[in-house]
Amino acid sequence: MAASALCRRATATISALLRDLSTHERASLAVELLDSLGDETWNDDALAKLADERDAELESGAVAPLSHAQFLAGLERPSGAAW
Repeated sequence: MAASALCRRATATISALLRDLSTHERASLAVELLDSLGDETWNDDALAKLADERDAELESGAVAPLSHAQFLAGLERPSGAAW
């Protein structure tokens, strides 16, 4: 099996297993995964570039903006948390 096909298969398996985890467990794994990328991944220049790209997507109409209420409605809150 080619490496890319194996990677897609592994990713699909991991994604399926993640759905069985609690929100807290998925959040903990997300933090661990992001931390594993290293400091260079999220430096100020990379974050500024990402913000510029997202702004361009909004300005071009490629994506629709969300209201604050829509954004909050799309978040999963930990038990007992309030916004």
